[in-house]
Amino acid sequence: MSIISIIGKPNVGKSTLFNRLIGKRDAVVHSTPNLTRDRHYGEFEWRDRIFTLIDTGGIGETQDTAFIKAVEEQADIAINESHLILFIVDNREAITSDDYYIAEKLRPYKDKVILVVNKWDNQNDIITSDAYELGIDCIFPVSAEHQINTDSLKNEIYSMLPERKNRRVDGIRIAAVGKPNVGKSSFINAIMKDNRMIVSETPGTTRDAVDTHMNYKNLHFILVDTAGIRRASRIHEPTEYYTVLRSKLAMKNADIVVVIIDASEQISKQDKKIIEEAIDSLKPVMICFNKTDIIVSEDKNEYYKALRSEFPYAEHIPIINTSFKNNKNVFKVIDKSIELYNMLPLKIPSAQLNILLFEIIAHKKHPIKKNRRVRFYRLYQIRENPVKFVVESSLGANVDKSYKNYIINSIRASLPFNEINFRVYFRSKSK
Repeated sequence: MSIISIIGKPNVGKSTLFNRLIGKRDAVVHSTPNLTRDRHYGEFEWRDRIFTLIDTGGIGETQDTAFIKAVEEQADIAINESHLILFIVDNREAITSDDYYIAEKLRPYKDKVILVVNKWDNQNDIITSDAYELGIDCIFPVSAEHQINTDSLKNEIYSMLPERKNRRVDGIRIAAVGKPNVGKSSFINAIMKDNRMIVSETPGTTRDAVDTHMNYKNLHFILVDTAGIRRASRIHEPTEYYTVLRSKLAMKNADIVVVIIDASEQISKQDKKIIEEAIDSLKPVMICFNKTDIIVSEDKNEYYKALRSEFPYAEHIPIINTSFKNNKNVFKVIDKSIELYNMLPLKIPSAQLNILLFEIIAHKKHPIKKNRRVRFYRLYQIRENPVKFVVESSLGANVDKSYKNYIINSIRASLPFNEINFRVYFRSKSK
């Protein structure tokens, strides 16, 4: 599959073009410079072929911080692994020293560079004359925001790249979620053994949900690194709201959700909320206690037991103790993901479910309501992945809350795979 990277200084429309080409809003777009920080991968299909697209952070000649240098390193990796480079400049502004700096960086790759002049919002507009001084032979005007000339750009990409037979297939999608700075990017890096994600002590380094592809045990995986999920009261920038939303959507789109928790800290309310949201997604979930290498407790098993006791509602969720920094148990996470993935879809015969329901209510009766005994009619399954059940009774949704929990826990104890998440709806008897 052909790989195309989008390169340019901050705020020239790289992420807008990325979204336009792949046909969906995968990259966060905002007027704030340097919003895209990591390599962000996506795919688009044009005519009879599929292309991989990489969005990168804005770069320029000024590198006054280690963080900006790290962003440029990520862009350099994208350039080196690409078959074609889209160098973006802003048609509304004069060419700057940053543009000249990037043009010089791309000089060795001149034959595989298209200079995309973005914000060409009217076909009567002229291309800024400075653009011709950058030394790029192939110049292409577009308006990514208004979808002007973007299909023609796809045709140009198609004609410049030879057909490649390797077509990427779907795989097991694993979303790494958690608070900022708990080790989500380190998890991906430990598995991939490279610095695909920027890892920093500064919370909030990852802002988009970023896909990384790999093969393991003859299976294909998509590892999704997500932005740290903060408490709503601590979200101050408008862009942070969208990146947190993107992280939550990544959970819903995943096959497996890995909740990463810093084991060296006390379990916070936000950790618990993220676990609850992961369980509520109805996807298979596991918890990783990361940074176990810095725990100084004399009895680590008691320490982990105390951490786990903080969320009794997640007793069925598997936990793996890891240190991504030291590569401890990293691939146990992948092996467990395979195990959880293979549990679904799950189908239980209706006869077996009804026998189970009557065993449950025979063992413990529902409290009498208004001097009347509650009648339960049947338990049946309505979805196999995610797994969903319905309990019909004379009370419908008004079954006592504690009794609902009793039924749910009894169903879980009887399932062939008790580590999966499921939902039970309580309804009145169907007519």
